[in-house]
Amino acid sequence: MLFSGGSAANSTRGRGEFDGSYQDPFSRFNKQNDDPFAQFYRQNDGPFSNQFYKVFSEVFQHDVDVHASDIEIELNLSFGEAAKGCTKEVPFSAKNLCYSCDGRGYLANARKYVCPSCKGAGKVSMYPFTSICTTCRGFGKVIKDHCLTCKGAGVVDGMKYANVIIPAGVDSGDTIHVREAGNSGGRGAIPGSLYIKLRVASDPVFVRDGADVHVDKKISFTQAMLGGKIEVPTLDGKTEIKIPKGVQPGQVVVLRGKGLELPNQAGYFGDQHVRFKIHFPLKVNERQRALLEDFAAEEATKEQSFFATGNWLYEQLSTG
Repeated sequence: MLFSGGSAANSTRGRGEFDGSYQDPFSRFNKQNDDPFAQFYRQNDGPFSNQFYKVFSEVFQHDVDVHASDIEIELNLSFGEAAKGCTKEVPFSAKNLCYSCDGRGYLANARKYVCPSCKGAGKVSMYPFTSICTTCRGFGKVIKDHCLTCKGAGVVDGMKYANVIIPAGVDSGDTIHVREAGNSGGRGAIPGSLYIKLRVASDPVFVRDGADVHVDKKISFTQAMLGGKIEVPTLDGKTEIKIPKGVQPGQVVVLRGKGLELPNQAGYFGDQHVRFKIHFPLKVNERQRALLEDFAAEEATKEQSFFATGNWLYEQLSTG
């Protein structure tokens, strides 16, 4: 899942949300007589006209959008950090704006020359389209004396730090998208994005299943028989639950709303499943043995047809 977010000052989108806004690239020429290329396409529908229209529209109708490269990193989270959400300061190697020229690629006193491609206009035209000049990137000037520190690139190698909001309920494989936090863009280029792929560690207590969590809880065989109360861990701390009388091994008690809150379902929480594991003692003292023998004998009397030859507890105590 992809999340769009970033620093603590920025909002964080929910799971699976993407920027899907779309604007018709030919909206400025939506009338038939205003766009000779579109008119040509309509009158000469076919593979050649389709490719012709696409190429010329992309080249001449859009401004040059120069972005620096994106960065992909991995971030390890504990189970608790992923479950409850957190803010992490993430260090990573990246291109930074050159400290000598402030990212311009040249010093402030460098000589500027009129761009030979656009003659200083910053744009080039082929009717009816206009595009930013790719030689000077729209500045109308070119620099021949580049910064010696960055060799004209406007960026140098270094480290960056991003304060990233991790929404509650993320899981391994989810990705946080931080816009313009990737490599810096020298010479006026837009910074790239930072993509943070998450790796969530397993937990010794909780096992995750979507929005639900599972916990095993050991109880004694007397607690299983008589019932009672016991504390169990939850994501919000310990809570007390009732042990049903006569609970069986593997039986589950469900704590509603004690699971995870998923990023794309604010206000909805999964459940916690508590599975009972019954512990039987390997040894008993004489008093306990006598009580168990009495219990086994009473059980055998009540259920002779079933227990007389099959009461494992009675047989174990009798032959032990």
